[in-house]
Order: sequence, then C-alpha cells, then structure tokens
Amino acid sequence: MTFLNKFLSAAALLTLTFLLACGGGGGGGTPPPPVAPTISTQPVNQSVLAGATATFSVTATGTAPLTYQWKKGGTAIAGATSSSYTTPATVVGDSGASFTVTVTNSAGTITSSAATLTVTPVAAVLAYTDPTTGTYQLKKNAALSSATHLVLELVGPATTGCGVSATFSADTTKVTWVDVPAGGTTTAFVANGTAFALGALPNILKGKVTGNVLQVAVAQKGLASPVALNAPLLRVALDLKAGLPTGTVTFSADATKCQVLDAAGTLSTITVTVGTLATQ
Repeated sequence: MTFLNKFLSAAALLTLTFLLACGGGGGGGTPPPPVAPTISTQPVNQSVLAGATATFSVTATGTAPLTYQWKKGGTAIAGATSSSYTTPATVVGDSGASFTVTVTNSAGTITSSAATLTVTPVAAVLAYTDPTTGTYQLKKNAALSSATHLVLELVGPATTGCGVSATFSADTTKVTWVDVPAGGTTTAFVANGTAFALGALPNILKGKVTGNVLQVAVAQKGLASPVALNAPLLRVALDLKAGLPTGTVTFSADATKCQVLDAAGTLSTITVTVGTLATQ
C-alpha cells in the first residue's frame, strides 16, 4: 500500500469514528419536546332566534396534531371534534346552555372557558292592549283581527262631527301597514267605520303610507248631518312581519296631525290615545 493510500484510509477511519461518537451522520440531535396546547381565542356567547343554528369556535396553538372535543353542559357532543361547532336548529329549551371545548395533543389538554347560548322565541302574535284613558282612543277590533293581522278603529266622544283625520307611526321593521281586509291588495290602508255615511262617489276616504307613517282621513258627504263620534270612525290595520323576536313595538299618534271636522266646517286638533303594541 502506498503512502497516499495509507493516509486516505487513516482519514476515513477518523471520520467514521467521529460520526459514530456524534450519533451518526444525519446532523440530527434531540428533537424539541412537544408544546402543550394553548387557547388564544375563546368561544363567545351566541344569541339566536328559535329555529336558527348557532356556531361556536376556538383558536388554539401547540404541537400538532391538535384534537378537539366540544361539550354541552359538560357532556361530550358526538361528532363535534373540530375547531368549530354548529348546533342543530335551536329550540327555546336550549337557552342558557353552556358550551366548552377541550383541546388535546401529546403534551397535554386544555379546556376553554364556557360560552352561553341564548335562544329567543319567534313572535307568533301581534298583541295590542287598548288604551284606558283619552277622549279619542284607538281600539282593537277583535272580530276583524287575527294572530298576525291587527285591525284598529278610532273611537271618539259623544259629541258630533262630520269627519276626522289622523296620523300614526309604527316600527315598520316589525310591522307593516296593510289594508283592513286581511290579505287585501288595494293599498287603501283605511276603511270607513260605522259612524260616517260617505255618500256617493267620489267620497272622502283616504289613506297614505310614507315610510313608517300612515295618514288617514274620512268624512261625511257635506256638513248638513253631523253624527255622534262615539262609534268607530275609521279603521286601519297592521301585519306582523315574520321571523321576529318577541318584544314591544313602537307605535304612536302624531299629536299635531289629528283633527276633527265639525258641522261648521271647522277643523280642530284632537289628541288620539293609542294602546300598547307588542310581538308575542
């Protein structure tokens, strides 16, 4: 063996010895230990209407893989094993339930804070309570009303007159001004009561909706025969919109735009008292 070959063989032997002493030739070393999971974004409370779903979510970090298990009231939910969970269609009985999620990896387990579900009933009835005071009152006509279609009629005092006008406003995110006959499509928005005789056409019976405001007027033909005003003078109607929570509905009469017409043809401002409107 030549001197060069001997030298190369000795160098190779030294290199092999060094690699073995260092744990092999892969350049490895000991891998870092796994990091236990931590939660950076907790689940938050959810509020929905009955029949809707609610979604809870969590953001967690740590050494992969991370596994998830959602729980309702401390009981594991079958199949709820991702970073978010969507409930089935909710019912009112679900309201108040708490949801948590447990995140696990090889280094440990962490449980989120609890998030609460609130389920609000969907309104099915447009309810109205008649006023108990006032000279001119807007009262419910129960015979013409239904659960979602409310007919109201203006009733005055025992004095006489020949016509009346009124302006009302309502929260039209919850209710809609409609024709008095349920399902009507004429957009008349007002019907005569029982007090006035309108006479032959053309007669004075007008209704107009602008935004959330309804303006109405009704009068006898001529001023010769004033009538007692303590009977239904006119009728208006509201429909309940679908998919709403229960609660109060803003409803009022404009104190500056309600008037009565007397036999002398004089218009006088009147105060119309409305009742309480609510979705139930």
